Amino acid sequence: MKPAVALRTSASNLAHLDFDNLERFGVYTRLHFEGRSYTNLEELRLAGSLARVLRDFGVTPGDRVLVMMPNSPELTAAFTAIWTIGAAIVPVIPQWTAPEVAEIFRNSSASVALTVPRLVPRLAEAAAAVGNVKHLLVFGETELRGSVNISPLIAELPPIETPVDLSATDLAILLYTSGTTGTPKGVMLTHGNFLAALEGVLQQNPELGPGPMLHPLPLTHVYGVLMQFLANRWGISSVLLPQFDPKRVLEAIERYRVQYMPVVPTMLVYLLNHPDRAHYDLTSLTRITSGGAALPERLRLDFEEAFQCRILQGYGLSESASIATSYELDQTYRPGSAGLAVPGVEIRIVDDEDCSLPARGIGEICLAGPNISAGYFRDPEATRQALRDGWLHTGDVGYLDEEGYLFITDRKKDLIIKGGENVSPREIEEAIYLDPAVAEAAVVGVPHAVYGEDIWAVVQLKRDATASEDDILKHLAKYVAKFKLPSRVVFTVALPLNSNGKILKRAVREQAKALGRE
Repeated sequence: MKPAVALRTSASNLAHLDFDNLERFGVYTRLHFEGRSYTNLEELRLAGSLARVLRDFGVTPGDRVLVMMPNSPELTAAFTAIWTIGAAIVPVIPQWTAPEVAEIFRNSSASVALTVPRLVPRLAEAAAAVGNVKHLLVFGETELRGSVNISPLIAELPPIETPVDLSATDLAILLYTSGTTGTPKGVMLTHGNFLAALEGVLQQNPELGPGPMLHPLPLTHVYGVLMQFLANRWGISSVLLPQFDPKRVLEAIERYRVQYMPVVPTMLVYLLNHPDRAHYDLTSLTRITSGGAALPERLRLDFEEAFQCRILQGYGLSESASIATSYELDQTYRPGSAGLAVPGVEIRIVDDEDCSLPARGIGEICLAGPNISAGYFRDPEATRQALRDGWLHTGDVGYLDEEGYLFITDRKKDLIIKGGENVSPREIEEAIYLDPAVAEAAVVGVPHAVYGEDIWAVVQLKRDATASEDDILKHLAKYVAKFKLPSRVVFTVALPLNSNGKILKRAVREQAKALGRE
């Protein structure tokens, strides 16, 4: 297999990536989904025909198109189709409510939306609340007034074969935050931003091997999008799941002899503790990339031993097009580290006065590079706060060691200040994970009249495991100082997660308070 060479940056429109893929690798089976297989040529034709449909419904260069659907070939095609005609895609999590979607319609001014039949009522409710949405285009039968089934049109219309010319500064993707802390903000990623992210990873890992790669991440999240396009750049096949389901992941690994898989840590927990795991042949699995949240070291070691594969942690966020640090394919893993900066990315650690800190100095992680977002859509104040002096202030806390490896300790807003002392939730969580009865854990600060904040832990036990609050505290006392011990340990059957499997700390705080009252 030919290694992935440098991207053709002379063509700034990301839609050229699919044309480049066909030119470089020829026709091959590029996507497996729900028992069907698709070649790269079939995917390109689907995207081209969808692009023509969108253009016929009035989408023009510079417009935003809202796309709300689960993972599918139609969703992967939507990215290329929208870029082909010079518009920007606004991927929306299918679980969001009508009021949340209405806010995105309002802020983005998207007048056209793509969806699937079961989500039409929710999108129609959101569109009605805004009033400026012209077309709800549906992949499938729909009886709701004002919505159009475009599947017959896609089947009969010839594809657009030449993407419009765009510049690197043109908007490609508009990603909205989950809205758990207020009104969602739209992260603007340009064509140049996303191309730079791909280029950085490709320079670090020019090729992976034959594949395939399994994609359990939602393509409404930038991590999932990046990994899908990286697989295409490497010229390997992808196995796409509609959503994460541990049983279907195990089945897919066995059926397709999957070698690579991007995940968030919670997915590892479910796979490791699945009762039927031993029934599947998982020997093909070679490398897993974990991102989206801190990877507990105990979880990494247990998973590697059980699955006999490597897990490497990376770091990025929506504002960096999902990538900032990673590892080379055969690079030695440093426990707790998210790796080195990918080529093109600069990292500095700063204190509260934005002064750079030396090696191992703990402070806010700041990033710079061509992959960094242009800011927040129609929110100049939030943009000014996050992007200062050419650096993205991530809100994450960590340090660089003497060789430049990044270690993430916490989210800045998640740090607990107890009696004037800064307490790292992650330090306590890492210690909790060393208890063999624990599946997942989250440590949060709750208001306290004397200390300002107190420390609580919410714990999810493994299937059939037992442990009491006293058991957890006795275990913790072996690893953390007394003042860092939680005053309460409460148990839950499941920790609250977002659609990408990341633990929602704000929801955990509410859960802790509710469980503590029981």
